[in-house]
Amino acid sequence: MPFVTVNGIKHHYMQQGSGPDVVLIHGMGGNISFWHANKALAALKSNFRVTVYDLRGHGYSDFVKSGYTSKDLSEDLGALLDAVGVQKACLAGHSLGGLVALHTAYLYPARVAGIVMAEGNVPALRHLIDLDKWSFRQQRDDMLREIDPRLPEMVRGQDIFYLEYRLKNAKKEIGDSDLNQFGLRKGMAVKGKGVLRLLEETTIKKDVRDMAGLTEACIRTVTQPTLALYGEYSPLIPISEYLRDHLSNCTQEIIPKACHLFPARMPDNFVNSLGAFLFKVAKAAPYEVHYAAHATAPTAQVA
Repeated sequence: MPFVTVNGIKHHYMQQGSGPDVVLIHGMGGNISFWHANKALAALKSNFRVTVYDLRGHGYSDFVKSGYTSKDLSEDLGALLDAVGVQKACLAGHSLGGLVALHTAYLYPARVAGIVMAEGNVPALRHLIDLDKWSFRQQRDDMLREIDPRLPEMVRGQDIFYLEYRLKNAKKEIGDSDLNQFGLRKGMAVKGKGVLRLLEETTIKKDVRDMAGLTEACIRTVTQPTLALYGEYSPLIPISEYLRDHLSNCTQEIIPKACHLFPARMPDNFVNSLGAFLFKVAKAAPYEVHYAAHATAPTAQVA
């Protein structure tokens, strides 16, 4: 497995394919396997040079106790680009990875050709989210209440607390060995034990809520082509609307009947939207992916 040390931390990474550079950035608790499981790496590598890597504290990268703000992670990515020979790339990230892509574009504008924010949550824009007005709040709370009547109040609208709750209870019920196979989606190698350690032993829960210098004024200076890719059922839709309205070159795309984890649960929709955007930015040939195992994807709403 290839590794590179940046900012004193050993990072696990992989490069495949040839062509314009694309970097895929997983979310909190994920790892490189996210991009294998949802077919993004396989679909893109025939037309792009794709770099995937484990964020600090994730996967096979070094486990560290602190340094998980979007600024820290973006500085890691900037140094990693130098170390693996990427001069300029499109950045595509899911959840925390989307925030890292945005912050990196702000910090290193000459290095970023385009941005895909798939369900990215931005601390400076969190004030836009009103869960009481979220159309699917009641359905979500009902689902949580079936697991534990206390959950809707416990998680306080933050999926990070829900994830920690599920992992802690899974550990009690099935033990450490089986917890290693706990995943957010069947077939996706998200190791529950590692995620729980990340939540319990590092500053990540606090750090991901830190604005870390990426203010609204800073966000509005980002000029790279941007795709704000969000699910119809997501409470983060107001963030995608803000990006659409305040970035000079941003398209909002809503995936029908999709939630926060749609890149994993609806991989064909995600990869086709991602690929179409990347080809547009790269001015390459028309993009098409065929999925034998899936029916034709619903048409996304583009604003």
